[in-house]
Amino acid sequence: MIKKTINQELMRTNNKAQILRCVKAKQVVSKRELTEELGLSTTTVSTFIRELEQENLILNSGIARSTGGRRSLLYQLNPDYCYTLGLDLQVDRIVGVLLDFKGDIKAEQEVAFQDRDEWKVVPLLKTFIHELLAAYEIPWSKLGGIGIGVPGVLNSEAETIDFAPNLGWKNVDLPAMLALDKPIYLENEANAGALGEVEYGLGRNVGHLAYISVGMGIGCGLIIDHKLFAGHLRNAGEFGHITVEPEGILCPCGNRGCWEVYASNAAALRMYAETTGNKQISFPEFLLKCQENDGHATNVLRTVTKYLGLGIASVINGLNPEMVIIGGKITNLKPLIFNSLLKEIKARALEKSFAGVRLEFSQLGNKAAALGMGSIVLAQITNALT
Repeated sequence: MIKKTINQELMRTNNKAQILRCVKAKQVVSKRELTEELGLSTTTVSTFIRELEQENLILNSGIARSTGGRRSLLYQLNPDYCYTLGLDLQVDRIVGVLLDFKGDIKAEQEVAFQDRDEWKVVPLLKTFIHELLAAYEIPWSKLGGIGIGVPGVLNSEAETIDFAPNLGWKNVDLPAMLALDKPIYLENEANAGALGEVEYGLGRNVGHLAYISVGMGIGCGLIIDHKLFAGHLRNAGEFGHITVEPEGILCPCGNRGCWEVYASNAAALRMYAETTGNKQISFPEFLLKCQENDGHATNVLRTVTKYLGLGIASVINGLNPEMVIIGGKITNLKPLIFNSLLKEIKARALEKSFAGVRLEFSQLGNKAAALGMGSIVLAQITNALT
């Protein structure tokens, strides 16, 4: 008798979870569509729709168009049920997006910083979170959780930052330092960027995706069979540290000749400084010089593009992805580098793998990782509810 009761309760929970997930996936859906999609009875669907409405998880969103019979009520997630905050902790700025329960973007904001010491960045991060919510009048009680993408390696439980070389951080317990009474989730920023592209960008419905995050370093987020691939110790995707020059320049990771030392934003600025003596130039200023056809800048860009293509070809040869998406400020130079980049990749990639891959530049600007982190938190909340 006890076993039967447990099984009935489990079935009940599963049915309710299926309905909530289907409403989320369909965005707007009728009871009739739910019964057809899930194979549940009309009574079962009606019962759980009523419960989900009472819990404020879903709400009525109008009436469907007539198909000759009685018009059906439509349902959607209640966007105001809760909000999530997705953050991308870059090496010189914090980028944040605020998502409602449906996953729609309600706000976006960023703040720059120079001092990368964790004891300076964490208070800034905490202030940023509170000010963003206050600016858009979101009560603290409505915040369901915070996701933070970080440019480094996490521990196996994704609870602390083991090593973020471009920030100079080691063994940083970011959630504990923030000391906020909300769930905080961490993920590598390139992984988060890949998820952002899958949920909001060019990666929708792409089963095998490599997202190349080009910033002061280079990261790679991998989607394999429609799922994020993190690897045995959550270290997968560190292609920025494959060796492209065995006796090359020392990388912050301790190795020599890493890909990111030759193809990242930091690499471009180093090469430009070596050529011109100008060590004060920022990467946005470098981009502008490239767009203005400055000779020194375009020569550096040519070298960076060559190495970027070399590394991407290795990713393609090793993983055979369906799509490669490049993210970061380098995407602003797509008209200047796309053809030469594609040519370099084609020269080095296996013919069959190259023929089957699409090379794209992200259309999400600098928001891909923040959006991915927001979606991670939403998934956690939905799973906990069901």
